[in-house]
Amino acid sequence: MAKEVYLDVLGEPCPYPLVMAKQKINLVEPGGRLVIDFDCNQATESLPRWAMGAGHAVESFVKTGPAQWRIVIRKQGSAPERITPEDYSCTVPSER
Repeated sequence: MAKEVYLDVLGEPCPYPLVMAKQKINLVEPGGRLVIDFDCNQATESLPRWAMGAGHAVESFVKTGPAQWRIVIRKQGSAPERITPEDYSCTVPSER
């Protein structure tokens, strides 16, 4: 396990950023960080929702370009993430 894992999913369509994040968090030791660079608009909602719902902490979430973001997730606990069929579907965020 690593203290920090970097995941570059720039150019990857939904739902891959979320699916890949769930896989990579298993490589992070408890208290460590998963750093994700992404440009999938739907992931701006799905990644923080998943992280908080799984009991992890969103340490930072910043816009890094016109349509790019970086989220840093601090892993809590030691249970491995499970990938489910629901992870392979996504919805378009609602209009704001």
